[in-house]
Amino acid sequence: MVAYVRKVPRMALRSPAVAAELAQLLYRQMPAVVAANLINSALVVFALWYGAERAVLFAWAAAVLVLALARSYLWLRYRHRAPDSGEFEAARWTGYFTVGSLISGLVWGSAVLLFATPDNATSLILFSFVIGGMAAGAVTTLSSHPPAFYAYILTSVLPLVAALLALGDRTGVAMGGMVTAYVVALLLIGRNFHGVLVNAIEINAQNKELLTEMERKVQARTAALTEANQRLEIEIEERRNAQAQVEEARAEAERANQAKSRFLAAASHDLRQPLQSMFMFASVLHHQVVDARGDETLTHIERSMDVLKEMLDSLLDVSRLDVDVIQPELAAFALQPLLDDVVADYRRIAEGKGLVLRRGEGYEARVTSDPNLLARMVRNLVENAIRYTERGQVSLSTRILRDKVHVDVEDSGIGIAPDQVERIFEEFHQVANPERDKARGLGLGLAIVQRLSIILNHPVTVTSTLGQGSTFSIALPLTPAASAVATAPRPSTRAESGAGRQVVLIDDDEMVLKALGGTFEDWGYGVVMAGSEDEAVSRLLPGAHPPHLIVADYRLRHGRVGTDAIRHIRERCATLVPSIVLTGETGEDHLADAEAVGATVLHKPVTPQQLAGVLKRLFAGTD
Repeated sequence: MVAYVRKVPRMALRSPAVAAELAQLLYRQMPAVVAANLINSALVVFALWYGAERAVLFAWAAAVLVLALARSYLWLRYRHRAPDSGEFEAARWTGYFTVGSLISGLVWGSAVLLFATPDNATSLILFSFVIGGMAAGAVTTLSSHPPAFYAYILTSVLPLVAALLALGDRTGVAMGGMVTAYVVALLLIGRNFHGVLVNAIEINAQNKELLTEMERKVQARTAALTEANQRLEIEIEERRNAQAQVEEARAEAERANQAKSRFLAAASHDLRQPLQSMFMFASVLHHQVVDARGDETLTHIERSMDVLKEMLDSLLDVSRLDVDVIQPELAAFALQPLLDDVVADYRRIAEGKGLVLRRGEGYEARVTSDPNLLARMVRNLVENAIRYTERGQVSLSTRILRDKVHVDVEDSGIGIAPDQVERIFEEFHQVANPERDKARGLGLGLAIVQRLSIILNHPVTVTSTLGQGSTFSIALPLTPAASAVATAPRPSTRAESGAGRQVVLIDDDEMVLKALGGTFEDWGYGVVMAGSEDEAVSRLLPGAHPPHLIVADYRLRHGRVGTDAIRHIRERCATLVPSIVLTGETGEDHLADAEAVGATVLHKPVTPQQLAGVLKRLFAGTD
């Protein structure tokens, strides 16, 4: 037995802990093994009570019982002694178990030789069933230790194979072969099952080792942290003082940031107010200047104001796009009128530089987009092309490729170096403008184009050759001819006659109010001017015809807003008067308020041309 036991540890050499765990699994099955032997032996005695010599049957049953008691005693000793995980202890206990399995196999194998006679087919069937079933159960109960498994299987089943072969007929040979194949399969299954158990135990052992190592590291780290904490407690008062200083500095920075935000908002509003009045006064002044030189001077003044307006609008647009304030309103419309308007608006500017702005080849295409935002994209590209082209021409054309319409803006300008193509869409980045000439813009036009292309899902591509020119292309979804078509807005340079219409103007800035009033009077409107909501309501005579239009500044005195004035005037007149909200605000509140009352929002400074275009849309079809 000792020599046999010494061979067993080789199967557990991988780790003493694995050997100990396998031994525990083996002994954990001991109660089930003992119970199965006692129950099956009792059933065998019952079955052979009349077909076997009772003295021999009793002797065999007594052997089973003695073995069961011995194995039970061994199981109790194992539990009470709690063997350690040492390799020798595990080998010793698994050796005891293997001897018990060997004896158990011999006992059951002897039963076949004693009771399964060739002339009694029933006994052969009985033992084939009992021994085959117990052999199958041994796969789960004994596979944790292969020597015990092999010892039991071979000693219990081989006598059954011999008995079947001893029948000498074809049936016996076939059954013997079947049992042999069955045994081989069980041995392979048991071997694989043992491998699975060992792998599982090794993984579990590794996890335990990792956990132990982590616990050790945590303990070491805890000790280090405790020591560090003790050192920090000595300096805690200084840290508290430093924290108080940091909090004070943070609060001061927050106050400064709030002040900066208020300053920027106020500066934006205050800068737009005088520029707004300048646009309107210039529009009125055009009809009063008769001298050619004075008209030219006025034109230069308007161009300077256009540059300043462009700067303010670009800065506002970038901030609004960055915070996702702008939401597209998609519609199907004919593309040609929109492009024709852009060419008409920029032709004089191009001619002023000695350039030819032409409408290239195109198709009567219908597209789906936001006409206002798309117009802004095209205008920015045309304006950028004119700005960077000194001679030659700028053309605006369209082409259709499959389900897309491509709007191409091509120029014969300075071109773009390959390493600059990606950077031209960055804010404030300008090609060939190192001196930051404000006449050439702020470098925001293409940045706005890129943001709008993302919002509208209209990809923009650029091809360029340095010194020869560039082509920017916008890809638009082509709308089927059967789709509903809306006409894109067509900006106009002058308003339709306002004869017969009355407009209520509300603005707390006297200069802006006078400029607006002069412009509308010049267009033939009847004008009611007021510096506040209450003043506007008081000037509307009870029972008089309601006004045709309300134009209100958003931010009024005493915390009032123009949208409230619009709402109250409509309630007084009991009619939904078309309304426009003018604002120099950079936030978002005014947009939601204007949407709630269904008013059009125009950001100051508003040019007379922009205002005229909005009026044409508001009064379209009302004459």
